[in-house]
Amino acid sequence: MKKIVGILAAAALIATSVFAADVSAQVRIAGDIFAYDGAAIDAKEGKVGGSFSMLRAATQSQPYWTPYITLSTSTDEAGAEVKFITGGDGTTDVSIDRSNVWFKPLDMLTIKAGFQGYNMHQEDIDWTNPTGAEDWGYAVSFAQDAISANVYLITGNNGWFFQDAVGKYGTTDEPATSYIKDLYINGAYAADFGTITAMFEFKGKQMTAEGANPNIIKFGAGYGNTFDNLSFWADVVGTSYGTLSDKELLSVQAAANKALMAATGYDITGAVATDSNADTQAAYTKAKGAFDALSDAEKADTINGIVSKYAVITDKDGKSRSAFGLFVDGYVKYEQDALKVRGYAAVGIADFGHETTKDGELKKDIMADNNFSLGLKARVDYKLDNGINLFAYFGSDNLLRKETTPDSDSGEWKDAKSVFVSTIKAGADGSVGICKWETYLQFDTGVNVLKSSEAKENNKFDKVSIKMPVTLTVAF
Repeated sequence: MKKIVGILAAAALIATSVFAADVSAQVRIAGDIFAYDGAAIDAKEGKVGGSFSMLRAATQSQPYWTPYITLSTSTDEAGAEVKFITGGDGTTDVSIDRSNVWFKPLDMLTIKAGFQGYNMHQEDIDWTNPTGAEDWGYAVSFAQDAISANVYLITGNNGWFFQDAVGKYGTTDEPATSYIKDLYINGAYAADFGTITAMFEFKGKQMTAEGANPNIIKFGAGYGNTFDNLSFWADVVGTSYGTLSDKELLSVQAAANKALMAATGYDITGAVATDSNADTQAAYTKAKGAFDALSDAEKADTINGIVSKYAVITDKDGKSRSAFGLFVDGYVKYEQDALKVRGYAAVGIADFGHETTKDGELKKDIMADNNFSLGLKARVDYKLDNGINLFAYFGSDNLLRKETTPDSDSGEWKDAKSVFVSTIKAGADGSVGICKWETYLQFDTGVNVLKSSEAKENNKFDKVSIKMPVTLTVAF
């Protein structure tokens, strides 16, 4: 590791002298003073217990938002950036991440290649980005007076060139239908009465070695403004989902099963989440429980990563069908002297035609299966005269979340229990010289919701995990 850092430092020095590049670097160390998990699960048996640890150190990981070293250079007409990170997956291997090159053929026009992203608005509490897109690709940006617009062609998977994108997103049996996997467009008009924004996104149907995803179309609009110490914005986004053929749908299920087997060691060949065969369903349940107990790094290439890619919606017969969803979010910030208050809320309906079944009959219940969600994030900061910042935080992805137990006799949604799933933090941050520090007490409620089905028996959703993280960062 020291040798690698030395090489990078030398490269940075050469880049500074030869290319007049801006160089920034930082070292980030994180860990927990103590941690208690009230819903720890045995990976093989799926049993719930509790675990406690003290002075637990994390690896020296540098996620993309805190790169280890950043090299950048620019003039009025062109520029480039390279970011180096050490893996957030627990490794310390240094790799290049999110590099890009841009140039301006005209003053109002910018062309960019590499990793980039755009969105209508951005909340700065947890930095979620529900109205935008970020990935590898090409972009053309226009800015003239009060009007701005971005056209973003996404190839993904470091596919800078068209043929790379085909190789990543096509298979020998059924090649990709498009060289570009995603088209994202947004624009804004800034006026005296505020800023109006709009977006459009089209994701074409793609076949991959992992499975398939349907056509997805998103379109939305937003508005934002600032009055003295108060600023706010709001967005509305509609999403239309296409359909998959039976063959394409099976490819997604097969990919999920393969990922589970690779992650857990359970043989679930032929089993899917809705399999009626008791033996294969039991194997699937055990495999899912073991998967849920894995670390985030171990989950990276398994079912979570697969299912989240493919917005596949099925009917009561397990057939793929089209759907339409709506998302509304808003943000407000108030600042006065040492006080800063921020709040963010998001309301979503994943599918207006949401379907549930009971005794073979088709029913529609827009509230069932957490199809309707209400998220809330809030943070209050108060900076003391000595430079220490005190803060309190609350976050929940769905305050209306409900769960049914796996052993429920009726299986009806009306028997579902409300579950309070949230993260609560209270702590402080500051700096000593060039070293920035942060520590806080964190409570995570309803943690069994994110665990295996065996952990949910008897509605034991009220488990809590408690920890006290600490992070030290030196930037130079």
